[in-house]
Amino acid sequence: MRLSPSLIRWLGALCIGLSASSQAATPWVQAGDLTARHHIEALQSQGCLKGVTLSWPISWAALMKGYRLALAQQSPDQASACKNQHSAYLQKALEATRQAATGAQLTLGGATQEPLYTSFSSQVEDEASSQIALYSMGEHWAANLAVGYVDGERDDTHLRFDDSYLAGIVGNWQVGVGAIDRWWGPGWQSSLALSNNARPVPGLWISRHMPLAPESPWLSWIGPWDLQVIGGQLEKDRAVPKARLLGARFVFNPLDSLQIGLTRLAQWGGEGRPQDLDAFWNAVIGRDNGQTSGLKEGQDPSNQIAGLDFRLSLTPGDVPVGLYGQFMGEDEAGGLPSKFSSLAGLDMVTGLGQGSQRFFLEATETVAGSWLSERRHNVAYEHGTYRSGFRHYGRNMATTWEGDARAVTLGLQQYFRNGVTVGLNLSRATLNQDGTIRAVITEDGAAILQSVEEQDISLAELRIQHPMPMLGGRLDWLLSATDEPVETVFEERERFTAGLQWTRPISW
Repeated sequence: MRLSPSLIRWLGALCIGLSASSQAATPWVQAGDLTARHHIEALQSQGCLKGVTLSWPISWAALMKGYRLALAQQSPDQASACKNQHSAYLQKALEATRQAATGAQLTLGGATQEPLYTSFSSQVEDEASSQIALYSMGEHWAANLAVGYVDGERDDTHLRFDDSYLAGIVGNWQVGVGAIDRWWGPGWQSSLALSNNARPVPGLWISRHMPLAPESPWLSWIGPWDLQVIGGQLEKDRAVPKARLLGARFVFNPLDSLQIGLTRLAQWGGEGRPQDLDAFWNAVIGRDNGQTSGLKEGQDPSNQIAGLDFRLSLTPGDVPVGLYGQFMGEDEAGGLPSKFSSLAGLDMVTGLGQGSQRFFLEATETVAGSWLSERRHNVAYEHGTYRSGFRHYGRNMATTWEGDARAVTLGLQQYFRNGVTVGLNLSRATLNQDGTIRAVITEDGAAILQSVEEQDISLAELRIQHPMPMLGGRLDWLLSATDEPVETVFEERERFTAGLQWTRPISW
């Protein structure tokens, strides 16, 4: 069942008749807000922002506090240089958020097929999608009730409550419940930990509100730091129904130019699996390598991945440059992660013409052991017990390239001062290098989007975002093409994908 044309026209007429603001109110910069991330990363690289930028979403309060702290520690000339187009965007976006504290947001979108690849950017979900969200935000709390209808052929969960949440501030901690996108890592094209490639996992979370540096002289070397802990519930139709997702991430900033992130994620519990306190403790301490950990058959409590990432920001010749990397291990050896996948990249910001540009080069290798050990296929994001793998509704919760892949991406992004953003990604990838599908798909489960054989592809993706002066809100365009069809478990993909998404905030 698809949305009828009459319903779409009615919704369009409704939103045109109401006053619009430039941005829906959220207490944070959302994972997928590419324009905001560009300006925030540029300020951090220029020394104009104290804090950490390796975990998204990031609270507005933390960003503005970090900006004020940076200015307070600079000379008048340095502080003046920080009042640039990047800080102007941040101030404007924050003011728009404050003015739109209560309202609604309408989203309508469609595509020729479900987009196969994602990056740190908002885009249409599936062949036909719609969502209405009611939001409100106070000084110490925020809430968003989002009801969506998505019509696609692979995932038959049409009615969705993704992006709904209720969050509050307790001391210097944010406590929340809901389903929001997260991006853990420094990559622009992909992440080896959590990303927005899959639908958000509903659950609970706690995170620092203001990632300030410790006041203790013994710990001040850590610099600004952030801790996030999450607990979520995966879907029912998988090899282990209703398995849980546990995660923790610690990011610190020991030098103004260096950020380091430590991540641990686990699939735990679920129907037919041990989930008492002993099993939970074994998962927490990493005692989950089956009989090698002294456990009996069937007592292995979890499927874990863990690792580290970093970003080094430099300004040679006043040009912000970033070096970044991410390494995630599939198993434990000697108390530490092992069998690492890897991601490495370089980005640079320029200010040519009436706007700014970002260029990045990013390489990803998702064969376990591709970094400093023996390469092992069919291991990364897979597990002998949690046989649906590290996926949610068939999409990998981390990398868009899936396991056993190698990819290199060149990205070019243009940010105009009138609110138009253009991004072009050119990738060369080898998919599923072993040519084997290990994951189990249950009878009613969503098929995974992994190539069924080893395949070399070239991929071009064009994303355009711009305001809509006539109708209000903004449009997100997606055009992508591969040099040959990608055959997944679900279907042989069309080479070309075109998508369009309209987002219209309405404040009152």
